[in-house]
Amino acid sequence: MVLKSLVCTRNNKPCDCDRLPQSIAIMGAHADKLRVGRNTLTKATSMKVPDEWAEEDMRDVDVDETLSSCLLFEPPVEGGGNISPAGLRFIARHQYRPSEYTHLDNFLNPMWTGLTELLPMWLAPNAVTTLGGLHCGLAYGVLWYYSPDMEVSPPDWAVFLAGWCTVAYYTLDCMDGKQARRTGSSSPLGQLFDHGFDCICALFFMSSTASFVMIGGTYWYLLLQTSIQFAFFMAQWEEYHTHVLPHCTGKWLGVTETNYAIGLVTMFNAFVDREAVYLRPMREVLAPLSKFIDLNNLPPVFLDLEFRHFCVSGWVVMSLGLMAFSIRRVVTHKNLTGNASNRRRYAILKLATPFALCAAAFAVPTSMVRTRYLSVTLGLALSLLTKKIIVFSMAKMSYAMVQLDALPFLAVTMWIRYDRNLTKEGSDFVLGALCFWYAFRLLRWANVSINQICHKLGIYCFRLKKRTKSD
Repeated sequence: MVLKSLVCTRNNKPCDCDRLPQSIAIMGAHADKLRVGRNTLTKATSMKVPDEWAEEDMRDVDVDETLSSCLLFEPPVEGGGNISPAGLRFIARHQYRPSEYTHLDNFLNPMWTGLTELLPMWLAPNAVTTLGGLHCGLAYGVLWYYSPDMEVSPPDWAVFLAGWCTVAYYTLDCMDGKQARRTGSSSPLGQLFDHGFDCICALFFMSSTASFVMIGGTYWYLLLQTSIQFAFFMAQWEEYHTHVLPHCTGKWLGVTETNYAIGLVTMFNAFVDREAVYLRPMREVLAPLSKFIDLNNLPPVFLDLEFRHFCVSGWVVMSLGLMAFSIRRVVTHKNLTGNASNRRRYAILKLATPFALCAAAFAVPTSMVRTRYLSVTLGLALSLLTKKIIVFSMAKMSYAMVQLDALPFLAVTMWIRYDRNLTKEGSDFVLGALCFWYAFRLLRWANVSINQICHKLGIYCFRLKKRTKSD
């Protein structure tokens, strides 16, 4: 009698006998959420609950935890791993929702489709993404060899290679999704893989630009790096709260225009005297315009600014504008308006940890460390936080406002700044060791997450073949 009076959560009507097993599955889902366990319920009723019914009805009880907040520790994951069972179900149902496309996106789309048709059908989409990432790795290694701390300009051919690899990377980045649809292997893992490579390859973009404008060993480089990586984190932070990833501002400026512009400008710089161009003060750069502009009316600080510093300043101003638009879109989103004032405050506080990482980098005297060591360590630390919020956004899991993974970098930067007995060689050694730690932490976290998603979706990361139960 009790079982026949169960209420169906879908239509709010008494369940008929043929709905009885599914109703038990619903009860099992709720029992699982209360940590009672569906196995106990099954034993109590002496009836078997089909897994597919329980999986379907889990949708009724899965909670979007991006609307909640935690300070230091995310809720523990039952059974280990980085992603909760509910998070894996959200990822399995996830659909990519980009913002609008630009005119250049629409113009180049046939070219990207045509190039994708040239790829073999056995090539996995994630392999295409990896191939693009290897271009960035190759160019980054060459630039590191010829300009270790980005203080001298590398050879012309190395600069051209960096520009070419930028274009090749982004082109392949636009082809991986088309290859997935072409081979019928589209999955949420592709988005995670794609965006994960993007945040690592940002280090290459900064290195290539800093190398040919020669701003290594200065705070100008840190200004360039932090503005790029913090803006990238904020794009993922916006998707976490709005479930829409921004990739353009209007129809004329987006990631396509930015990436191809960086690549083409880098290749162009292979054919010019970079020292003569970028080391000139703005007074000399604007001299041809003196007939139209009275240079004496301009601030001396601006006129004495070198052209390379002016270029970095322009990039930072553009990045700040993008960040301001991102904050505006988040705080005015329906998920954070009305009676959700606390959510707005908690959303802003999620920016505190990456901001602290950026600020800590400026606390390190540039004379005490090699620019490359500080750059890579900071880049890996920010990449770890970015990858985590990308995964948690798709899994709709709660992301802590204070990320403890930032503490080693914060501690080391304070140590280098205030320990008068620490030598430059000692500072480099400590940063080098921390760099290896963050590389291990990043790869380990990514590996565990990828394996969880692959098992949930029944796929392989680099093969098109579906997993079997024996795998």
